[in-house]
Amino acid sequence: MATLHLTAQNVNPLTLESAGQVLYRDTKLLGFGLRVGTRSAAYFVEKRVQGRTVRHTIGLRGQITADQARKLASIKLGEMAGGVDPNAVKKEVVVARQTEVAQKAQAAQYTVIALCEWYIKHQVALGKQSSSDAASIFTKHVGSTTFATIPANKFTAVHATSLIRAVVQQGHPRTAAKLRAYLRAAYALAQGAETNPQAPASLVLFGIETNPIASTSAIKNSMTERKTTLNEAELGEVMRLLAARRDVAYDDALAAFELSIHLGGQRLAQVLRLRIEDVDIAARTVLLFDPKGRRATPRQHILPLTKSAFNLMQHVLSHRRADWLFGDKTAQTTPDTLARKGAALLTEAQDNVRKRTDDKGVLRPKIEARDLRRTAETMLAAMGISKDTRAQLLSHGLGGVQDRHYDQHDYLVEKRNALLAWESKLLELSQGRAVATDVVVLRQV
Repeated sequence: MATLHLTAQNVNPLTLESAGQVLYRDTKLLGFGLRVGTRSAAYFVEKRVQGRTVRHTIGLRGQITADQARKLASIKLGEMAGGVDPNAVKKEVVVARQTEVAQKAQAAQYTVIALCEWYIKHQVALGKQSSSDAASIFTKHVGSTTFATIPANKFTAVHATSLIRAVVQQGHPRTAAKLRAYLRAAYALAQGAETNPQAPASLVLFGIETNPIASTSAIKNSMTERKTTLNEAELGEVMRLLAARRDVAYDDALAAFELSIHLGGQRLAQVLRLRIEDVDIAARTVLLFDPKGRRATPRQHILPLTKSAFNLMQHVLSHRRADWLFGDKTAQTTPDTLARKGAALLTEAQDNVRKRTDDKGVLRPKIEARDLRRTAETMLAAMGISKDTRAQLLSHGLGGVQDRHYDQHDYLVEKRNALLAWESKLLELSQGRAVATDVVVLRQV
């Protein structure tokens, strides 16, 4: 160890060591020194801080001058005299910088659109048929906006309002209401993840503590109630066209469309998910799974196959190309494909009926695929099928305590009688004449 007045005149000529290092302590400022090693020479300060000796590098020779180093040394030594450990401070700065970098990386990964995508995967895993609708809305109205890349835990009610308002201003209040509902549900799941042991760890990492969507106002007048039903002439024409198409060539989408009608107006998405194990040929039944609502597991919905439905099912099975009934080995037929082909057939049916009536009477509203389910229930009600039986047949309105916990009757006989009456009705409409039947419908008094 050597002493030296650390000035430029004395420091600059010093050469690097061939091995090891030499410490030069300043003769004027106690605690100020220069460490000369094999690769560099560095100015340092050294002093006891809180009972231990601390040595801290303040700069390299060549990067700062001896005078600059002396001034910095005076400042650092004064801080150390006050109990500040400059090495600890430097470490804290490094850790803070690393934390900031990590937080930015995490923020880039756990964004609003990432939360939306996680929610879609969660809904798909639960078998929720609304998942495709939510995915489409998120892609179009979130993914294409600047809000998509905002960290999910930095997304505010103001952000959400702006996002939803843009959809309203496009003239789509119903879509805006759906967007709000789906976003609110996504944030609700993430918000409770930290205290939910069943929530995946990835969801906890979003760091959601509040639900910003809950503070936004609901979209008023977003639900336009649709009351359109097919009349008997239109439904009869639909059945005739489906039979004609089937005789010419098999089509997965139209087969599913026709089967849903024969089964009393079942939800098309549920029919499309049918697999070979869901069909019991011996018992002449088909098993649908209804995930609608807040069910943790889909409700099993058994339906008897009437003669017409059984014949159609055998036709479907003879053309089946995978474990599922509708589609090829690569994928099942999608609701979009069914909706497109179904809409074209319904338009043709309505046009044919209009031509036969020479455009007389009041102009009918355009019929859509979703009107078939409403049509079936309306006609079943007119045929005297009770409300309870219709609810069991169409799998809706069964969320009450009585239905969920106490009424364990399978209603298979009631559903079979209702479908037999419905089969006669469809034959009557498609043939344009009354069909003899042994089914007696008991009307409620």
